[in-house]
Amino acid sequence: MQQEPVLTAATVIHGVVNDLLSQNQFGFAHFPEVVDMAVVSTGLGALQSRLSFVKQASSYWDSTYWDVSPRPFLDTQSLAYVLAVTAWMRSDGDPAWANELPGDVKAPLKKTLKFLNKTDDSFFHPTTAGETLLGQSQSDWLRMAQSEFASKQVIAIRHFATDAVSTAGQELVDQQQNVLVEKLRSANRPIVLHAISSVESLRLTTEPIVDELRLHVESRDDETRAKAIIALTKLGQLDEATVKQATRMVDSSVKFIVYAGVFALSSQPTVTESTLRVAERGFVKAMQTCDYEFIRLFAEAFDHWLDDPQQHVQQLFQDHQPEYLEIAIEALRNVGQQSVALG
Repeated sequence: MQQEPVLTAATVIHGVVNDLLSQNQFGFAHFPEVVDMAVVSTGLGALQSRLSFVKQASSYWDSTYWDVSPRPFLDTQSLAYVLAVTAWMRSDGDPAWANELPGDVKAPLKKTLKFLNKTDDSFFHPTTAGETLLGQSQSDWLRMAQSEFASKQVIAIRHFATDAVSTAGQELVDQQQNVLVEKLRSANRPIVLHAISSVESLRLTTEPIVDELRLHVESRDDETRAKAIIALTKLGQLDEATVKQATRMVDSSVKFIVYAGVFALSSQPTVTESTLRVAERGFVKAMQTCDYEFIRLFAEAFDHWLDDPQQHVQQLFQDHQPEYLEIAIEALRNVGQQSVALG
């Protein structure tokens, strides 16, 4: 404790705020990232800003799947945003305490605060009854999706309901789909990403939506490309062109792009010889880097595609890289055991 006084004090503060949230039965008190946000909003975030638990969030690549994969702590960029919102909600346009923050936090904080003061572009507002907004009708969410503010558009399209047909009628559902096509064509990257997630969760497979998703598979933006092909896979809408793009993804140096490619290809009952060669290269690379997550991922794909995957990996490794053979066989055996257990 004496050697790390800042860390000790920040840990105590984090624990106290966590306890406060739990006592008030706050639903997300078990997420460290949410507790971090509460620490900042209570005015106790100065010490936390001097600590870097998460330099980057590469493992949590999909920024729109927060509810599936929440980060363990706020990263630097997110911490700066929460600090900016805290100052903005208190009408503090130039907080004196910002000068005490590290440079990598202070610079994005001031930029974000300037943006918020200029635009008020935030779904959250201290004078707004948040619970009332969250409980509003599908028609109201549809109107909010046409807001001039990006944050409100994002929140609105993520609240389009899967049961809107029964609760609001087919006309409203058609309007929602038209709005989502519009958002998929947006020049605003976060809006596009959240529109893809909304389409996926709503299980929408109309021709205009599928066409837009297929266009995004060719995007230069890694996250957009990966999300689009995963959505098409889950919706059962892969075509020959997207399967070829998935094959190219497997050769990427970006981990989540490789994952998206293998995820898509694994949905296919068979693959071409050229695709299989690409997957073999990815499997070897996973072996070389001891990436057991991807070793398992490729093993599952081979088990899905091949009649005798063990014989295939024996031929692949036994002559040139026999040291990998045992690991590969073990990965395939684990896939088989999982299949039996699930059956």
